[in-house]
Amino acid sequence: MTRLLITRVVLTLIGVGVWGYGQRTEQPQVRVAGMAILAFALLMRFVPKRWFGVDEP
Repeated sequence: MTRLLITRVVLTLIGVGVWGYGQRTEQPQVRVAGMAILAFALLMRFVPKRWFGVDEP
């Protein structure tokens, strides 16, 4: 797995954890923070791989 993929997976897991904590404790600000982390992980899908030094096949 590449660094980019590992970073996206870790950010997704953190985002789900933060969102879940906000949902369980009924804190809307924490839920929004979790959703923002998930959105950032999704947007990382469109980052050019050359920014991370990965040669495209």
